[in-house]
Amino acid sequence: MNRLRLPGFVFFLLIVLTQVLFTSPALAQRELKDIPDPDPELERRSFQVADGFEVNLYAADPLLAKPIQMNFDPEGRLWIASSEIYPHIAPGQPATDKILVVEDRDHDGTAETTRVFADGLLIPTGVEPGDGGAYVANSTELVHFVDLDGDGKADEKRVLLSGFGTEDTHHIIHTFRWGVEGLLYFNQSIYIHSHVETPWGVRRLGGGGIWQFRPESLQLEVFSRGLVNPWGHQQDDWGQSFATDGAGGEGINFIFPGSVFLTAPGATRIMKGLNPGSPKHCGLEMISGTHFPDDWQGNLITNDFRGHRVCRFVLSNDGSGFSSREQAEVIKTSHVAFRPIDVKMGPDGALYIADWYNPIIQHGEVDFRDPRRDHTHGRIWRVTAKGRPLMKRRNLAKLDTADLLDLQKSPAQFERVHARRVLKERGADEVLPRLQQWVEGLDPASPHLDQWRLEALWTCQAFDSPEPRLLKAALASGDPRVRAAGVRVLSAWKTQVENPLELLEKAIQDDNPRVRLEAVRSLGSFASQQAAETAIRAIDRPVDGNLDFALWQTMRDLQPYWLPALEQGESVFRGDVRSLTYGLSAVGAPGVVAPLTRLLQKELSSEERQQVLRLIAAVGGPQELRQIVDLVLATKESAGDQPQVIPLLESLAEATIRRRVIPSGDLSVLQQLLGQKTDLDAAVCRLAGLWKIESLRAPLTRLAESGESSAATAIAALGSLGGADSQSTLTRLARESVTFPTRMAAASSLLALDAGVGTPLAVEVLASAKSTDDPLPLWTALWQNKQAPDAVPAALAKIKLPADVAKLGIRSARIAGRDLTGPIAAITSAGGLSAPPTEIARDELDRLVKLVQETGDAQRGEAVFRRADTLCLRCHAISGAGGQVGPDMTSLGASAQVDYLVESILVPNKAVKENFHSLVVETNSGKVLNGVKVRENSTELVLRNAEDVEISIPVSEISERVNGGSIMPAGLTDTLTERELIDLVRFLSELGKVGPYAPSQSRVARRWQTLDPATPKLSEILISAPGSVPGRQDLVWTPVYSQVSGELPLSDLPVVIYPIGGVRTNIFRTEIDVTTEGAVGLKFNDITGLSLWIDGKAV
Repeated sequence: MNRLRLPGFVFFLLIVLTQVLFTSPALAQRELKDIPDPDPELERRSFQVADGFEVNLYAADPLLAKPIQMNFDPEGRLWIASSEIYPHIAPGQPATDKILVVEDRDHDGTAETTRVFADGLLIPTGVEPGDGGAYVANSTELVHFVDLDGDGKADEKRVLLSGFGTEDTHHIIHTFRWGVEGLLYFNQSIYIHSHVETPWGVRRLGGGGIWQFRPESLQLEVFSRGLVNPWGHQQDDWGQSFATDGAGGEGINFIFPGSVFLTAPGATRIMKGLNPGSPKHCGLEMISGTHFPDDWQGNLITNDFRGHRVCRFVLSNDGSGFSSREQAEVIKTSHVAFRPIDVKMGPDGALYIADWYNPIIQHGEVDFRDPRRDHTHGRIWRVTAKGRPLMKRRNLAKLDTADLLDLQKSPAQFERVHARRVLKERGADEVLPRLQQWVEGLDPASPHLDQWRLEALWTCQAFDSPEPRLLKAALASGDPRVRAAGVRVLSAWKTQVENPLELLEKAIQDDNPRVRLEAVRSLGSFASQQAAETAIRAIDRPVDGNLDFALWQTMRDLQPYWLPALEQGESVFRGDVRSLTYGLSAVGAPGVVAPLTRLLQKELSSEERQQVLRLIAAVGGPQELRQIVDLVLATKESAGDQPQVIPLLESLAEATIRRRVIPSGDLSVLQQLLGQKTDLDAAVCRLAGLWKIESLRAPLTRLAESGESSAATAIAALGSLGGADSQSTLTRLARESVTFPTRMAAASSLLALDAGVGTPLAVEVLASAKSTDDPLPLWTALWQNKQAPDAVPAALAKIKLPADVAKLGIRSARIAGRDLTGPIAAITSAGGLSAPPTEIARDELDRLVKLVQETGDAQRGEAVFRRADTLCLRCHAISGAGGQVGPDMTSLGASAQVDYLVESILVPNKAVKENFHSLVVETNSGKVLNGVKVRENSTELVLRNAEDVEISIPVSEISERVNGGSIMPAGLTDTLTERELIDLVRFLSELGKVGPYAPSQSRVARRWQTLDPATPKLSEILISAPGSVPGRQDLVWTPVYSQVSGELPLSDLPVVIYPIGGVRTNIFRTEIDVTTEGAVGLKFNDITGLSLWIDGKAV
């Protein structure tokens, strides 16, 4: 293995491999046939357990059934939210779900008793014992049940908060846990919209997120937003939060106050997880205490509930955040009913796993009443380390206050957090004076002194009783983890301590980036210009991704306090250009125009000037945009300025598209920029069409006829200009041009101008396509036009289409999101094709399932999946490698049955995975667009279309939107033989299962790009500057992906004939994100014939 020492940055890895004598190698579960024997011992025997560990059954039915969430109390009893009704109550069915308390009274590692604490509930999804009873998530309500007479059963029910959403039963509030500071955290998921009235005002959370709650004051706040289905949340020993996502694909997520993730409504910027390409995870725990080995301390444990695995991740510091690396599983099994969904450290230091136990896990795609759903079983497993003593079990509720305070020194977070809970319930008068004495008695020479003081500080925070001395000690600690935690506490007490901003001024300049991150987010909660002035100083030091997001968010949060001052001409941010451009860029509102214009009068670097001008283009009016036009014209003589000019012209185009703003003055001056025969021509053509500059018609026509690279853009511009002259020119080009791309572009442009005239001509162009032509863009233009589809059947009445052209037309029509039954029938006839079935007969489905199980070959099936003609990888990813239009398939085989896989491929609209229905949007101009919704805010809707390309649509341009079906078209497998279909389904059915297609913990490059050998001037470039290849924009790269094993088969790559010696080579590249400086190892299966460049430098 070769090792390189690299700073933190993203670099391109270019590989040229000379070919020598070697080669390189949703979903539902209907008709589940193999219902396993529910004997827990048979399930346990199937477990493959990490070396040095063993598993025993702690509790199972009939002691409990269907555990959804669990938490221990200070007495060591396990509280379980149990639902036999899930996923949906039947009409007339009584609500019978329960909160159970399971207890191991003789401490032998097996529970003997269960009692029902509360019943008559409807799908309780969270429970956390505390304050004389338990906090319970009960549909729309957060409820506190209290046992008044000590008989172990709830006597009183108090609704603390209501107004939480109920749109989806597995997204309602859930995952209760006490934080290190004594606050209650709980989560909700994507389809839930909560509007909760509190004494502190209405609190709202649309979609997924994490809530933070102080029960005694009913203060409720949103801690984080945007995770899809976050069923895991845990804090480390220093109060830093991490979460898992049961519908995401990025493993462990680092969470801090105000962090925003993928699905947050209205978000314009999001954060990423630490393990992209991971399967979905549920539950989260951090190993601590003396029972587990030292090298497991601080590891995160979560559950791949689809893949029947309990997973382990190791964290390490990475700038202001963390990096995460998956290790070998704690447990893995092929038992189809093992469904680990929660995990907790217990009072004895062992690890406890809640097994929902169900061969069927799907919620939306499987019939609620499917008889194969299990409603009666469930179990809790206990993982222990062989040969290591367990921790001493203590009934914390019976310890005296002095002993509870001493437990703040415990290495087990379980004991520290639960001891704090008992202290809190004993009251401030009893605890706080003794806490002060305890702190004064700490050994000042102990290396743990600062951590113990931090625990004391958190105890004060649990009582909401500020202790300035402890706070200042934390902020001055030599341990940056303690300082960061201190800043978080300071934020909570900002109205209760003296001079908080002065304390944060020091933190914002801290040497440690995580302390600066906490300071930045803390300052975002202060309603003052001074807070913004302090926060912006974070850019005086290195800013990584997390810090950049935090600062960007803080600038937006504090916009009402600093931007008005800047607009009034006051000195803001010390007048520092970099700080001002950063803040104005974050805000991006019209009010920033005047300050930006004034910045142009300052001495700016070329990069700063570009940034300011792009910002002006994004928010400025006609006069400001005219300044940019004049600046571009002033630099037209310098070819070296073109790389800077083109982005400015693109920014002007975006201003017109998104905000309908056009520069003032005479725009015909843009003609001065035409004729460069470069990308500049294309940028000018685009503006000429958007701004309808009639005086540029003649030069646009010349460019359209020239065949230059900008011809297609010129043709589109002629369409935008409109009128009889444009119609005449486009008609002539569509019929007479020598090249198919030009004819296709002209027909597409004519469609937008006049669908009645353009549709028959488009059909003529399609009929003329040869096997080497790509007619898909023209088919897409037809379906995206509001009127054109109705004219297609008549246009095709007397025309024959090549069969492959017709297949592309049908495929594109099926994913257009519109009712195109008539056009599809016409295309089928014109292409001499037969219509695919809309249903599959039961006996035929059974026959195919049997063939898959008996004769299917997963290895051959993977090859079918990877073929370009099946389009599987265009839409679906495995471990992050592939498209993002459809669901990730990493654990598909572990959660879906074969019959459903067959039916989903042959009849994709039969059942569509939730969150993957398409959205059909019609714009004001009559264009119809279709794709899966990625995100939306007040100005922009982003869809991902069937080509795996993101489409940005200004909200102001949308006239109508409706939900569509699956974006996966029927008929994709028409070209497959039955054997290929059988092998493909067998491959899919093995994904995620224990074996060669299980998720891998190895760090492997899976996303590649390969160089197209048809790239113009490729030989010249390879001879003169091979190291420049990765970053060149004038080369044609095609995405390719590694196999599930991580190998990249050479047979999947096109062959480039190297200009020197005529050697057959493969040229491909990947991108590696190095976030932390250090050694990077690159390991290859074989380096024979391999040449390597990193960022243009040969290795």
